[in-house]
Amino acid sequence: GSFESIALPRPRDAGVFVTQVGDTNRAEVRQAAAGNSYARVTQGGAENRTFIAQGENGRHFAEAVQGGDTNRIDADQAGAGETMLLLAQQGNRNTAVIRQVDNGAAYSAAAVQQSGNDNDLLLMQDGSDNQARLTQEGDGNAMTATQLNSGNRLEWSQTGDGLADLAITQTGSSSLQVTQSNSGAQFAPA
Repeated sequence: GSFESIALPRPRDAGVFVTQVGDTNRAEVRQAAAGNSYARVTQGGAENRTFIAQGENGRHFAEAVQGGDTNRIDADQAGAGETMLLLAQQGNRNTAVIRQVDNGAAYSAAAVQQSGNDNDLLLMQDGSDNQARLTQEGDGNAMTATQLNSGNRLEWSQTGDGLADLAITQTGSSSLQVTQSNSGAQFAPA
């Protein structure tokens, strides 16, 4: 199938908007003074942490939603181009680390969703016109993806428990769709 582009949102005011419900949640957003960036953080549950840094050059857009307990988001957006991040986590003890740098005319974008418990995700984008859509469902899964240079497209979905990290690296003008799953069933030889 073809990769459906992650569209930039309509222009919005620059600024930071935080809504938190629950106990001991923490959100920190850093925006450089000269930037034209937008960040929205919504958290429920308890002991969730969100950190977003947006550089002074370019236009950067981030939305992060967390439900459950003890989840972590660490996002860094930089470069003279545009970056966009849509991220949602629900469940407990999930971690997402996202690094986006875009210096080109076309924007880079990521749409990330994790549900379940104890999942880890790391995405690095450095170049321009890179897009990734990453989804994990289940418990104890891991994803690491790196997109370098320009024109990469990644659609990666994992469903199940304890799925191994494929550590995907794309180095320019590459398209990849990956689906990995397990049912937890054990197969024995006949």
